[in-house]
Amino acid sequence: MITNFTIATVEGRIESAEALSRQRFPKLNVNLDSVNVDGTKIKVSYTFLADYFDNDGKDAKNIGQVKLGGLIELTESKDNAAAVQKKWNEKKMLPVELAEEIINGLNFRCSATGTLVAYALGLIPPIVISQTKISEQQSAK
Repeated sequence: MITNFTIATVEGRIESAEALSRQRFPKLNVNLDSVNVDGTKIKVSYTFLADYFDNDGKDAKNIGQVKLGGLIELTESKDNAAAVQKKWNEKKMLPVELAEEIINGLNFRCSATGTLVAYALGLIPPIVISQTKISEQQSAK
């Protein structure tokens, strides 16, 4: 369960005001940068990126970016927290249910904050409307 959500860094930039008229909906990317467990507390550092381009093709030029970073804190049982750390250390992955909770929380909070930054720069808001569902890929045997 998420107990704390911090947005610690906020960055925004545009390459030129003229390019804003050609912008497309941003390409969104959520990166979970690190996971650290201390007893029942899990700390996940993240980066939320919204990259803006002038078209959807392979020759698209980046015209702007909104970048947010911070820390999410969760509380789990000691056994669950240890399992989270083990999976992260081995595969750089989180258990599916926990990953969904984190990504949906990130999308909600970062979309809201990112919208304010995007508005100030003249960019399209980086809003995520649907909830994320994750399924773990089964390894071939």
